[in-house]
Amino acid sequence: MATAGERWPPVYDFDSLIREIRRLTTHADIATEFYEWRRDRSTEVPADVCQGDVVWLPSDVPVILEDGLPSAMEHPDEAWLVVGNTCDFSRSLEEAQWTQLVPVMSIGTVSDIDGAGLAALRQYTQSRRFFVPPWSSRVDGQVYVADFLRPVGVDKRALQGVSPAGAVQARMSRAAWILLNACLVRFLARDDGRYD
Repeated sequence: MATAGERWPPVYDFDSLIREIRRLTTHADIATEFYEWRRDRSTEVPADVCQGDVVWLPSDVPVILEDGLPSAMEHPDEAWLVVGNTCDFSRSLEEAQWTQLVPVMSIGTVSDIDGAGLAALRQYTQSRRFFVPPWSSRVDGQVYVADFLRPVGVDKRALQGVSPAGAVQARMSRAAWILLNACLVRFLARDDGRYD
C-alpha cells in the first residue's frame, strides 16, 4: 500500500501482465492469424457483435473540449474497435442499452513510420494505443491504432443490424482477444501518478 504522497501503483501485477503481453505478441496465432474472420475473405457476416470486432460506423468522435462544451472530432477512417463486453449484446435493452467503442485511426503508411516505432506498436508496448493490424485488403499498407483515450458510448442497436452502418469488418482470434484484454487492463489499471 502506498503511503501519502507516494505514487499509487497499478492494481495488477505489472511484471506478470507485461510478460503475458510479450508472450502473446510472439505467439504464432498473433503473427499469422490476428483475425478469425474478415469480411473481405467471407460472404457470410456474423449475426452478433463481439468485443474486439472492427466495425464501420460513419460517425465523428464525440469529445468535450477544454471549454467544457461538446464537440466532434472528424473521423474519416470510420473504423471502430468494440471494447464493450460481448455479454452486454445478449442482454435486454433495459439491462444494457450501451456499449463502448474506441476509434481506429490510421497513423500513416508502413513506410511513414520508422522501424523502431513500428516494432514498438507491434509489440504493444504503448499503453494508450492498441495496434490494429490491417483487417482487409482495403487498408493494407496503412498502420492503424485504436485510441483508448477516446472511448465512446454507443447504443448497441447501432451495431446489431437495426442500423446498417455498424457492419462488422473483422473479428479477432482468441489469442488477439486475450491480448486486447491484457492491454485494456494495463491501460485502465496502470499506476496512477497523482504525486509525480
